[in-house]
Amino acid sequence: MDTRNESGFSYIDVMIAIVILMVGVLALMSGMGGAVLQARSQEQQMVAKQVAASTMESIMSVKETDPDRLGWKAIGNVGSNPDPISGIPQGVFVVGMQDVHVGAGPDEILGTADDDNVTVPNLQREITIIDECDPDAPSYNCPTPGTNPVKFRNVRVDVRYFVGAVPRTESLQTVLTDYAIATDAGE
Repeated sequence: MDTRNESGFSYIDVMIAIVILMVGVLALMSGMGGAVLQARSQEQQMVAKQVAASTMESIMSVKETDPDRLGWKAIGNVGSNPDPISGIPQGVFVVGMQDVHVGAGPDEILGTADDDNVTVPNLQREITIIDECDPDAPSYNCPTPGTNPVKFRNVRVDVRYFVGAVPRTESLQTVLTDYAIATDAGE
């Protein structure tokens, strides 16, 4: 009897099977890495949106909560909003892309120069405040300049965050006004 006919896998069969298995494992690992990166990206985006919303809320509160100390005149970037009498700039919000700080500092306003020293990693914020023209009451910044005070300000908050080494930005924008609702003194 001839016993040379043995059944089983050859080395080539085993090598081909290992290559096919490795391709599948590498594809699975790549997909898992992409899913982890996507989850991290969504987390960073959510934090950036919250920082932008908190900053916008802080800017709005400057105008409304303490008009005697800050008020409308403080809604501006540092060096803007000159006082009509003294000419001293009244804006309190820092200019340019800045690190995001955890606490608001002694003035209790986010985005000003006195924010605390603890920063949020991988987040930067830029607050841009621009005076807008009111055609019904022209001010210095209108095409035909007038003598009325500025009543509209365009406020934009950009928060830059990073997904890996790729920078991304979340933005919020609104227009603030300095119009008050007139009330009857007899009410």
